Amino acid sequence: VERTHRWEARSLKEHLKDVKEQAMYCVIHGGLDRELRKKSVDYLTLLPFDGYAIGGSLGKNSKELLELLEWMMPMLNEEKDGVNRRNKPRHLLGIADEPSILGAVTRGIDTLDSRSQRPCIHLTFHSFIYCSAFQSCYPTRLSRHGTLLSREGKIHIKSGKYSRQYGIPIDPECACSTCQQYDRSYMWHLFKAKEPVFMTLATIHNLAYMNDLMAQQRQLILENKI
Repeated sequence: VERTHRWEARSLKEHLKDVKEQAMYCVIHGGLDRELRKKSVDYLTLLPFDGYAIGGSLGKNSKELLELLEWMMPMLNEEKDGVNRRNKPRHLLGIADEPSILGAVTRGIDTLDSRSQRPCIHLTFHSFIYCSAFQSCYPTRLSRHGTLLSREGKIHIKSGKYSRQYGIPIDPECACSTCQQYDRSYMWHLFKAKEPVFMTLATIHNLAYMNDLMAQQRQLILENKI
């Protein structure tokens, strides 16, 4: 952790020489060790980073992740050593599954990114509500493997039960072009036939679903329900 802190401080020093309208976040480390996490929070929040990111090992499942956030997020709401930590956005690294997103947002996380080499960001920011710019590994990876997101739960389209679901869109509440034009039986056919267009149509839908999910979270923030 101390080596990481030294590297982050050097990086910030170089960044501040020529900012170029870019923001730099620190990354809070420490794994599941609460003493190391607190040490990381206390040190990095003293430096003039633009926001706080939570990274490193976040547990082996969503339960451990949310338990860590439940304990740690109050520290990022404190005013300590003359620093009002609540005034800066909080980002969660490498998380994209729906249960973790919903749990993280309710605990005060503002932005999240999925496990990907490409940038992906889900924006909720509790103080200022942004629109989401979406480039995500999670929904596109699900699409490639035949999993479609819906308000009824995940749809594994390879199942034969979808072969005769004529006239039923992936998600009846979704307004994406895929749901407006194609039904589950056709999507099943495309997947079983290994038609490349399946991945395009599935990706359109899964991205739309995730954008709808984040829009809903932003609206709940605006209504002070989160």
